[in-house]
Amino acid sequence: MLVGGIVGWEEGQDDLFNPQSPRNRDDCLEPFRVLQAKAAEQGIELHTLDVLQQKGIAPNFTLYVEAVPFSPIENCKNYLIRFETELTVPINGDADYLNQFDGIFTWDQALLNTNSSDSLNQRTALVPKFPIVYPNVLPAQFRVNEIINPGFTNRNLFCVLIGSNRHANLPDARELYSERVKVIRWFESYAPKDFALFGNGWLVPQKRLGNLGKWRYRLEKVLPFLLGQSVFPSYQGSAKNKFEVLAKARFCICFENAKDIPGYVTEKLFDSLFAGCVPIYWGEPNIQNMVPSSCFIDFRQFLIGPDPYRDLYQYISKMTEQDYIAYQEAGKQFLASSAFRPYSSEAFADAILGPLQL
Repeated sequence: MLVGGIVGWEEGQDDLFNPQSPRNRDDCLEPFRVLQAKAAEQGIELHTLDVLQQKGIAPNFTLYVEAVPFSPIENCKNYLIRFETELTVPINGDADYLNQFDGIFTWDQALLNTNSSDSLNQRTALVPKFPIVYPNVLPAQFRVNEIINPGFTNRNLFCVLIGSNRHANLPDARELYSERVKVIRWFESYAPKDFALFGNGWLVPQKRLGNLGKWRYRLEKVLPFLLGQSVFPSYQGSAKNKFEVLAKARFCICFENAKDIPGYVTEKLFDSLFAGCVPIYWGEPNIQNMVPSSCFIDFRQFLIGPDPYRDLYQYISKMTEQDYIAYQEAGKQFLASSAFRPYSSEAFADAILGPLQL
C-alpha cells in the first residue's frame, strides 16, 4: 500500500477530509474527500502529513496544496498541486521553488505545453507536469436537468458580485481585482438599486499592492469614518451560502483573479450556472472552447466601447425573459452533459491519482 501526506493545510489533523470542518464553506473540501476515497479504492492511504508523523508512518509521496516552504523527506516523492496563478501566489512563479518537486499538477497551459516558449516552462523543463482542472462542487440543492428559479420569477436580486476584497501580489496588467472594484463603483454610482455586493473584507477600502497602495488604503479609510458612511454602500455582508444568493440573482459578475491566462478557470462561472444565474464572465481567453458561449455573457464584448459597464448594464437591463431563459437552458444542458465532467471532483481525483501509480 502506498501512503501519501497532504502538506499545506494549516489545520492538519485530517481536517481537509472533514465535511464538518468550519472551513468547508459551500462544501469546498469535497474534492479532497473524493480524492481520499478514490485513493483508498486503489490501495493508497491519504492523510494530512501531521497525522502520518504522529503515527510514525513515512509517506511514499506528499502532495503540497498550498505554497508552503518545501521540506524534503527521505525516500519520498513530492508533488505540487498548483491551484493559483503567480499573481496571487508569487512563489508559484518561482522556478527554484517549482524545481524542487518530482511533479507538478496544474491547469496552466503555458506549463503543460512542452513546446511553449514561456520562460517559466523552460526554466522548469525537467519537472514533469500533469494536467488538472479546477474542481467544482455540485451544491446539495442542485438537480441535473432542472433549472432553479427559471426566468425572472423569484430572482429579486438583479446583479450581484460575490468575492473578497483583495489585491494581486505582483504588479501585472492581467490582474482583475481592480476591475471588480470598478464595476462595483459603477453600479453604486449609476444603478445602486440593481446591484448587491457579497463577500469578505468590504467594510474597508480597496486593498492595494505595495507601500504606496497601503498609504492610499489608509487615507481612503478616513473620510467614510468621519462621515459615518459605508465604504461600499452596496455591501450586503458575507454570503453564508453562495447558492442561496445566486438562486435569487439574475446576473453575477464573475471576473477571475486574472485574465488572459490559458487554462485558468475557477469556480466563479460554475457557481452561477449551478444556481441558474447568468454569469458575466471575464478571465480565461478561450473560455468559449471550454464552456458554451450560450451559457454566459462574455464581458469582453463590451470592452470596445468607451464605457463598458454602462454598455453591459444596458444589455442586461433590456434582456427579455425569453432570452434570459435561453441562457439558463444552455447552462442546464451543459451541466448535464459529458462536457462538464472534467470540472468535477471525480475528474480532479482521477487526474491526481493517475501519475501517482507510475
